[in-house]
Amino acid sequence: MKIGIYGGSFDPVHNGHLNIVKYVLNQLNLDKIIVIPVGRPSHRANNLEAGTLRTEMCRAAFENISGVEVSGIETDKDKTSYTINTLKKIIEIYGNKNEFYEIIGEDSAYHFKEWKNYEEILELSKVVVLRRKGYTGEIQHKNMIYLESPFFDVSSTEIREKIKNKIDISTLVPEKVKKIIEEKNLYR
Repeated sequence: MKIGIYGGSFDPVHNGHLNIVKYVLNQLNLDKIIVIPVGRPSHRANNLEAGTLRTEMCRAAFENISGVEVSGIETDKDKTSYTINTLKKIIEIYGNKNEFYEIIGEDSAYHFKEWKNYEEILELSKVVVLRRKGYTGEIQHKNMIYLESPFFDVSSTEIREKIKNKIDISTLVPEKVKKIIEEKNLYR
């Protein structure tokens, strides 16, 4: 089986994330993509909404996309999240006979050499890099796959700002995600 792993803050999950998942599933002919909201980020201060809320929003957003599973593997524990640890856990769960594909943005690829055990990540999986405006991935490796993907020009930061300023986000997030944000009064 070909299994994609798409981690991120998803704070909040938005239509760009959905489009990325659909695009990668199709382009690489993956059997499934596991969407993993980060627990406690290793590379910055943790000013994210609660992991349970971000996982709930992801489940609502991806529920009707075939081949997508949302995992609370990182948000269920109160520890710093490192990609290498999560990757090893996923391999343990699904078995090492499968092919694994870590999906990252080109902004992350630019700093990939700073990731904990990045060489081991490249040994255990292929790393799929999605092009992002203003960045150029610097690592060339047989297991790095740079996709000439369309730019999905929407960001969670932009969405949070719009919510703070009471600007409609209906075209940026799935309806069910918008409803959760409103009901739980998030990002105000």
